[in-house]
Amino acid sequence: MSEHKVWCGVCEAGCGLVATVENGRVEKMRPDRSHPLSEGFACPKGILYPHVLRDPDRILHPMQRQPDGSFRRVGWEEALDDVARRFRAAMDEHGGESIGVALGNPGGWNYGSFFLAFGFAGALGTHHLFSAASVDINPYWVTAYHLFGNNLTNPIPDFDRAHFQLLLGANPAVSHGSMVTAGNIRARLRGIVERGGRVVVVDPRRTETAEQFEHVPVRPNSDVWLLGGMLRTIFDERLEDRGALAEQASGVEALRRIAARIDLDRAAAESGVPRATIEQLARDFATAPSGSVYGRCGTSLSSHGTLTKYFIDCLNIVTGRLDRAGGICFPRPFFDAERVAHGGGMVGYDRWRTRVDGVPEVYGTTPQACLPREISTPGKGQLRALLAVATNLGQTAPRSTEVADALQQLDFFVSLDPYITDTNKHAAYVLPPRLLLERDAFPLWSQLAYVVPNADWTPPIVPPPGETREDWWIIDQIGQRMGLFPKPFQESRLIGVLANALPLVPGGAKLVERLGLRPSPADTIDWFVRTGQDGDWFGLRRGGLNREKLRRHEGAIKLADRLETGVLRRRLYTDDRRVQLAHALFDREAEKLVERTTVDDEHPLRLFTIRELRTMNSFLHNIPKLVHGYACRARIHPDDAAARGIVDGATVRVTSRWGSIVVEAKVTDEVMPGSVGMNPHYGQHGGRRVAAAIGGGRYNDLTPNEMADLDVSGIAWMNGIGVEIAPAPDEAPAPAEPIAVGASG
Repeated sequence: MSEHKVWCGVCEAGCGLVATVENGRVEKMRPDRSHPLSEGFACPKGILYPHVLRDPDRILHPMQRQPDGSFRRVGWEEALDDVARRFRAAMDEHGGESIGVALGNPGGWNYGSFFLAFGFAGALGTHHLFSAASVDINPYWVTAYHLFGNNLTNPIPDFDRAHFQLLLGANPAVSHGSMVTAGNIRARLRGIVERGGRVVVVDPRRTETAEQFEHVPVRPNSDVWLLGGMLRTIFDERLEDRGALAEQASGVEALRRIAARIDLDRAAAESGVPRATIEQLARDFATAPSGSVYGRCGTSLSSHGTLTKYFIDCLNIVTGRLDRAGGICFPRPFFDAERVAHGGGMVGYDRWRTRVDGVPEVYGTTPQACLPREISTPGKGQLRALLAVATNLGQTAPRSTEVADALQQLDFFVSLDPYITDTNKHAAYVLPPRLLLERDAFPLWSQLAYVVPNADWTPPIVPPPGETREDWWIIDQIGQRMGLFPKPFQESRLIGVLANALPLVPGGAKLVERLGLRPSPADTIDWFVRTGQDGDWFGLRRGGLNREKLRRHEGAIKLADRLETGVLRRRLYTDDRRVQLAHALFDREAEKLVERTTVDDEHPLRLFTIRELRTMNSFLHNIPKLVHGYACRARIHPDDAAARGIVDGATVRVTSRWGSIVVEAKVTDEVMPGSVGMNPHYGQHGGRRVAAAIGGGRYNDLTPNEMADLDVSGIAWMNGIGVEIAPAPDEAPAPAEPIAVGASG
């Protein structure tokens, strides 16, 4: 028996855990009290993660789909040769742009998978790179690019020194933080109140977070109006920090003009928040000793997600909270992805547009909402083959049914995934990856948002089961067999240094290509860690970080007690090293907001997403202990239920302009009148027996994916769509039939 300190890669919180391993199997997980960020906190998802590793429905060998839709086990050589041959055939006949790559949320915690997925798309020369960011985070990327000059430059709340925290569209008591990695975030928020401050939660539901602090109910999809009203009030009442604006920002007058377009009476009518409350929130926030506004999925997944994020950032900037203690500060990642992305020419927006819909690219990616039409629309560049990596987009992309239909039209489809899901049940092959604790683990995205800077890199602690392989190895093997990648895949440290360093000098990238030098993902990460502000510079700096030091160290290494301040100029990528507030993009979005009508008489209720404590997207629904007691329920206010003859527990049909589903009703006053809340990850019909047995309807069958309904960032509009609910006593959803899977050993 042995114990190992690791970090949890289930969600963004990145909590420290201690794993007990016996006979090559993780028998127990407990919180790591010594972890500098989570300090002994962990949620059920991390504690029960070992159940995922030994899930009986997990795929442990390459699986090939049969004509009847079942799957049978095949060997790696047979699978890889056939995959490469069929991809190569598509490339030779239709060009590399006919092949796409879809990367899911887990890629953010699997650096090798992330690098090789982007590298594979780059080698193909395809614009068909679909990222889960387009159903999650794209408004962050677009706003950061315009304000700070880099998609990845995203200041985070300094909870530990704040006196006023305004939260919108976020339930951190359940989600534990997103785009801010704070460990036990609930304790940090309580700390604000304990030092005499306030935490105000703006949400259409009295969430687990709102129950503990001040709650301001808001209509789904209207946060943008409340925030705009606050900005208008701050400018009207001259509450802005003029000194900070003069020092830090350009384009303030353009922002004033945008704020002046927000009518406060309309803001109140749209949001359901009284005008007096909006104005008082603005005054209280602007005059607090310190604080910040923070918004997450509830704001991102709206019809104006980018404008909402712009207003959030602007509220923090105009009140002098940027780069200030207790406000929003720049994190200190030990792998500086901002620098890497900027140096590699990855950052950007609207450098090209999608073939069918003309949607702007974001950080080199295409929105998932465009995928069905890219498959079904003939012509040059038509998407004909797809490599999916850790994504269940057939369940989680907007208009799920349309996505599933489109996947069946592909000439060829292969998926890297531990399960047969709603997505890859249509794939020709499902190739099994190794999971966290079975592979090298580096917190690629979590470390970009640590509120307490620390460094961690853990080696595998248990042997991989069956014939599972690392995602990057699988993609690399496909690329080599297609002739896209040179052989062999280089592992030596010297080669890694040369391959990473040469592209930074003129002509270096072409030299690397001619020499066939290609570092492993681990070498690439190590090079940038070693040359970062905390790196060892290959032995020139004593005590600095490198891969081996981190892998040998038990647990995370604390780098600083708190977030840095006074670093704005060196963290900006704009030409004048100032925050750029003036952009035509935001002018146009404000104009669209003012002109847009939100009334839908046929669908008067507004649907919004709810996250649950023991689940994570569609990933953990197959673990009995995590989903015990959960069901797909539409939460509706008693007044709305009574008006429709709906009682608690009744079967109801939820209908939008784009689809309808059958679910169970939960009548509760935790949601505000006129709104309906539902978890978006039920209704699964893949090969996971527990997940399929839960049943329910798929939230995303109700959501739009047309160009007219996409945010300017390409984000899917999921929060605040209009729905109607009616009793459906004779329409109980049929139980799902799991996909037949041959013996996997």
